Amino acid sequence: MKTNVIYCGDCLSIMKRYIKDSSIDLIYLDPPFFSQRNYENFWVHDRLTKFGFNDRDWERLKGKINPTTLRECEHIEERWKGGRNGIYVYIAYMKERLQQCERVLKDTGSIYLHCDWHAGHYLKVMMDEVFGYRNFLNEIVWCYSNSGRAKNAFASKHDNILVYKKSDKYTWHYKIPISDKYLNTHYKQFDSKGVKCRIRIDAGKERIYYPKDGMTCNDWWSDIPSLNSIDKNRLGYPTQKPELLLERIIQASSNKSDVILDPFCGCGTSISVAKRLNRKFIGIDISRTGCKVTQHRIGDVHIVGGETLKELKVMPPHEFARLIINEKLGGIVNPKKSGDGGIDGWVNFKTIPVQVKRWDQTVGRPEVDKFRTAIARDGHKQGIMVGFTFSRNSYNEAARKTVDNITIELKTVKQILEEL
Repeated sequence: MKTNVIYCGDCLSIMKRYIKDSSIDLIYLDPPFFSQRNYENFWVHDRLTKFGFNDRDWERLKGKINPTTLRECEHIEERWKGGRNGIYVYIAYMKERLQQCERVLKDTGSIYLHCDWHAGHYLKVMMDEVFGYRNFLNEIVWCYSNSGRAKNAFASKHDNILVYKKSDKYTWHYKIPISDKYLNTHYKQFDSKGVKCRIRIDAGKERIYYPKDGMTCNDWWSDIPSLNSIDKNRLGYPTQKPELLLERIIQASSNKSDVILDPFCGCGTSISVAKRLNRKFIGIDISRTGCKVTQHRIGDVHIVGGETLKELKVMPPHEFARLIINEKLGGIVNPKKSGDGGIDGWVNFKTIPVQVKRWDQTVGRPEVDKFRTAIARDGHKQGIMVGFTFSRNSYNEAARKTVDNITIELKTVKQILEEL
């Protein structure tokens, strides 16, 4: 089993294919929250290219979930009066993946599931079933303060982290090391010998407090702030969590050289912290963009998957466009997802328009002709069109000399992959 690797794909199939039984020491996962929100963010070095995702419309996943699992969860929506459609599909989706997490976790391991009020109570019931009610350890309440206040209710300013052990032999460190960030935040002064401390004047007397060799925690954490929009560590990923949060979890429930798994690794916070704390890691994310963000963040790590022709044909269209235009052709993607005028992006310093077709069917002559019109409207004289297959007539249309002298190069996805 490979470690220190990122897999691009659905964590359900990745875990089944690549991760052995009882091989993981600690699992942290921060899946979609069923918040019914659309997210937009900007990648760290590509401010023009938007990457978006949503955690709504779970109904569309029905066909990909085991029917038996779906039936087991159907009663949830019936009991949630006035609830949103798709909650039982969401729980069924999560159940299949958490069953795999239970399979790969060692007897000495534990799992931390990050969630919030939208579905946390249903996830708790389901995890009791998968991991066993008696293996529940904690519901950590991570409190934070940021902008925004509710007008008609108490403001919701916390997340929940459900913690389960695999058995009674689970790894646990009662005291966790105090991080440099915590020291610098809470011990900002120095005594006469230059040792870091915290000095208070109490009842007219000076009291000096020194850092301890470790710290214990309650199940509510209010000392770890969430990332704000101007935080220097923020990568622009909409659900990014602070490294200090993952540092506490990893130090409490693993040892050096242990294997950490994150099945929804996003921009790679857990992976980055695991590497810094000398743990091995396996990250999985269905988003090619997320995998690239993580790779850029931690350096020398290999991405497995996401580039076979079969995988590319089912990749979301905007992800596919980004992979081809940004990663393979070195260009930028049009930030408009709709109303883009037939231009998916540009290469060569935004002088050559690109259109990509993630179609199973052959791209024909009409599509090439429409792209020619889009190139003219964009004010350029040449363009590149990418597809899996092109008809003979499409090549004839691309080679046709026109009054406006626009030239079009047709490239297959296979050609692009082989050129690199």
